[in-house]
Amino acid sequence: MTVPQQTLRMTFLAATGALLVASACSGAQAPSAEPRGPSAASRASSASVGSSGPAKVTARATGVAREHRYVATSEGERGYILLIDLTTGTSVQVVAARGSGGKPYFLPPFSESADGRKLLVGATGPTARSALYLIDVPTGRVTLLYEDDEISAVGPLRGVLSPDGERYALHGHDGVRVGDTSGGATSLFVEDEDPADMAKIWYPVAWSVDRSAIVLAQGTDTVTRVATFRAGTGEKYWSGAGSQVSWRARSPFLAVAGSAGTFGGANRVYAVDPDVGDIRDLEPLAAKYFGSLAWHPSADRLLYAVADTQFAESDVYTRALSEDFPRRVDSPRRIWDAWWSSDGSRIYATAPRGTSTGAARVGDFDVVELPGGGVVASVCGNNGQCR
Repeated sequence: MTVPQQTLRMTFLAATGALLVASACSGAQAPSAEPRGPSAASRASSASVGSSGPAKVTARATGVAREHRYVATSEGERGYILLIDLTTGTSVQVVAARGSGGKPYFLPPFSESADGRKLLVGATGPTARSALYLIDVPTGRVTLLYEDDEISAVGPLRGVLSPDGERYALHGHDGVRVGDTSGGATSLFVEDEDPADMAKIWYPVAWSVDRSAIVLAQGTDTVTRVATFRAGTGEKYWSGAGSQVSWRARSPFLAVAGSAGTFGGANRVYAVDPDVGDIRDLEPLAAKYFGSLAWHPSADRLLYAVADTQFAESDVYTRALSEDFPRRVDSPRRIWDAWWSSDGSRIYATAPRGTSTGAARVGDFDVVELPGGGVVASVCGNNGQCR
């Protein structure tokens, strides 16, 4: 099974909801571990400290193109991360990770640095607990950063990497914890308002561009509330309705999108300066579902996808702050998710493979360039190769 990592409208709470069933994370820090196995010079490395049997996480040294996309794939309890070079249209399997026993399939959760050279990957730890590993993609080096001492399910432990790849955040037993990717113990950042109430537990969503703030989220059936916190002090200085965010380096710093759930939320897209609370609504309240929210790399323009129903394929829109209405981006087929090229001159999107050319396996997909829909790359199976 192969799916894009940022599948449309897969809410943060859905990704972390098993945490509420399994148990709370522990803040205990696992010892930092050097990767075992072949050296980076042999193009692969692994980390599996204090355990027997096959390594829990292995990585292959790979150059990261400026225009790239990571996707997660699955084969039973073994999950993989593929790196797609959007310039050449080729893909390579860069990470293999082991999930917990008895799962029908395991998609390794991951977060990447702004340049794509570092990945934070969730997988089984050396003592069969949930763990986070740092992958240095160009060298293939794998480092165990954190292993929980209570949770044995992999899914709940999802870390969020800062844009510079130097810091990470996760949900711990007492709230959100942060740590350095260079190693060392994590520290408590923000406590849960009420650990017994699912709607009052905080989860990390995204670091600001300069790493001075972190967006955290709360919700039940879907994330319905987001808030910004000062990274240095843990002070909350803004909160609002929403489930997805995109940061940029100038005001308004934050774009927010959200969809209503059973217990709250709002179907809207807006921009806000968290320092002063000024809001600019960009999509009217409507029964729509939003995804793929992203600021243009340099312009006052947002990209987002819109669907009529949850988990449906979508249309792509852009909206400039100076415009009164959004613009639909021409595409011959509906898409799963979309994103800007690194300079904002192009839009890429993922779409189911075989829509117009015949049947394809579930999860196989094309990367297309919009407008127009020309195929940039095709991804099939766990190695990404379509035959």
